[in-house]
Amino acid sequence: MPDKLLILGGTHEAYDLAECLVEQYSWKNLIVISSLAGVTGSPKLPAGQVRIGGFANTYNRGGKSVRSSILGLRKYLLQEKITLLINATHPYAIQISENAHAVSKELSLPYLRLSRSPWPKKSGDRWIKVKDLVSASEYLKSEMEKTNSGPTKQIVFLTTGNRSLELFQQCKKLKFLVRTVEAPENFMKTAGTKFWKEAEFLRARGPFTLENELALFQKYGVTMLVSKNSGGNSTYPKIEAARKLKIPVLMVDRPSINSANLCQQVNEALDWIVQKTKLKK
Repeated sequence: MPDKLLILGGTHEAYDLAECLVEQYSWKNLIVISSLAGVTGSPKLPAGQVRIGGFANTYNRGGKSVRSSILGLRKYLLQEKITLLINATHPYAIQISENAHAVSKELSLPYLRLSRSPWPKKSGDRWIKVKDLVSASEYLKSEMEKTNSGPTKQIVFLTTGNRSLELFQQCKKLKFLVRTVEAPENFMKTAGTKFWKEAEFLRARGPFTLENELALFQKYGVTMLVSKNSGGNSTYPKIEAARKLKIPVLMVDRPSINSANLCQQVNEALDWIVQKTKLKK
């Protein structure tokens, strides 16, 4: 029987890992399944087998609660006879990471967290570190609104994704430029109205270039960037642009990682798989 690997994916590292494994090993020795959350439309499909959607649907009782998601993941792992689990989701994918760690521990299933390294702060960076998105919104309300009493409002470039946008909607004295991969439906125009009047929305998917990011910052008159410390190259140009233009960055810290089995590179994940199986490099 071949080993069966489930990759909780959606990141560049997850795509690269699946591609390397499918190219290197026959399905007779290793079956590679990637799981995508399905939060974006028409996602790029990784090599190997693919499932799309949350695990709460796998466990069809109790709705899409955290408990249902855990039970759904557990059911899927057992039903598909998964022998290895690699969590290569986004560094800020907190819930699925907690679920994967808990279920793998319960089932004594070999588990690895593949999470790319965060961006280091460099000379010229004007970072203001905050714990989470709640803290970021509170900082904007308490600090930036104090200095924003003039006729020209400060422009905050918000690049933290679709979730928890309502927190920043409470910052009444600031204008926002919000960039997301998918349009956040609750905040877009409906029947001629707009739920968040002080925000302009952009839809774009990386990778981005420094030249384009500089042009965007200058076009909209950005005075502050709000970002997660996602790491990687795809969205790093916005950090470089803020540095060059001497614009402060409200940097949301990464959540803590429970797993003792952690790596930051795809080649380390490949080595771990070889170690846990009878496969050869």
